[in-house]
Amino acid sequence: MPRLKLSKRMSINKSKIRRTPRLPRKTRKPRKKKIQQRRKKEEEAAKKQEEDAAKDEASKQEEAPDDWEKLKKEFLEIYKELGAPEGTKAQEDAVIKAEEFEKDDDSNYHIDYMHAMANSRAATYKLEPMDWLQVKLKAGRIVPAMATTTAAIAGLQALELVKLARCTKKADHRNAFLNLAVPIMQASEPGDVLKVKLTEKIEATLWDRWEVDGANLPLKELLAKFEAKYEGLEVRDVLRGSTPLYFHAIMNAPGREKERELTLNSTIVDLLDIDLEEVAKGEIEPYVDLNITCVAKAAADAKPGEQPKILEGVPLLRARLV
Repeated sequence: MPRLKLSKRMSINKSKIRRTPRLPRKTRKPRKKKIQQRRKKEEEAAKKQEEDAAKDEASKQEEAPDDWEKLKKEFLEIYKELGAPEGTKAQEDAVIKAEEFEKDDDSNYHIDYMHAMANSRAATYKLEPMDWLQVKLKAGRIVPAMATTTAAIAGLQALELVKLARCTKKADHRNAFLNLAVPIMQASEPGDVLKVKLTEKIEATLWDRWEVDGANLPLKELLAKFEAKYEGLEVRDVLRGSTPLYFHAIMNAPGREKERELTLNSTIVDLLDIDLEEVAKGEIEPYVDLNITCVAKAAADAKPGEQPKILEGVPLLRARLV
């Protein structure tokens, strides 16, 4: 930077220039040292405070008895005060007695007990707590319902399960319509399940599940095995849940020939990245449930220009891995 040249008429009065006062070197170093010492003392004091708090907590735990042991001791003392039962009765029979539920008598503490238990469960599962009156109102409605309708339905279901266990005929089973408010109960013979006709020879229901052995088989051979078993059907799409394995429309598009061959020559284990060691250990199921879409072969071969209709009601396909 070039120096400022002063003419003869210009002059600088150095006495009027203000300078920022600076501390001498000797006073600056001791001040920094004092700050460091103060910080060190604060850290030592905080550390000592934490150690003292930990010691106090440990001493309190050593001095205070275990709450569980205290409650257990109190319970045993109350149990001894009950005394020996009369005659040949056991202690439990003399102490524990069944009581009939009565919501309108507040002196029996039934509603108090239900109120405490309901709010304990609400606190455990983060539910909204209930006040005492609300518990009393709901208990008056729920308990009769559980003792009547629920018990009746449970009994009717048990009867049908016994029939299933004895392999009885369909005519022996019953559908029941129950309304205890009227009261009315009607029983009828169950009807046949709705069947969907896929081809001239194949029918399916909502409860059907088709199975095929897919152990170490490429997808191409697995689909060929399925089509040979269920003659007249042609598989178009294969999915596992929401995971697509093979889409007919996409794989048959121009430029997808290599991807199509690679997918068809891969096994289900490779496509879904299944560990056969986990299957052998029993950690995962030894099968895979697949959702498939099918068309009738007769419709697929009818007209090349038309798209065949996807059949509705095709059951789930279970491919066994081992």
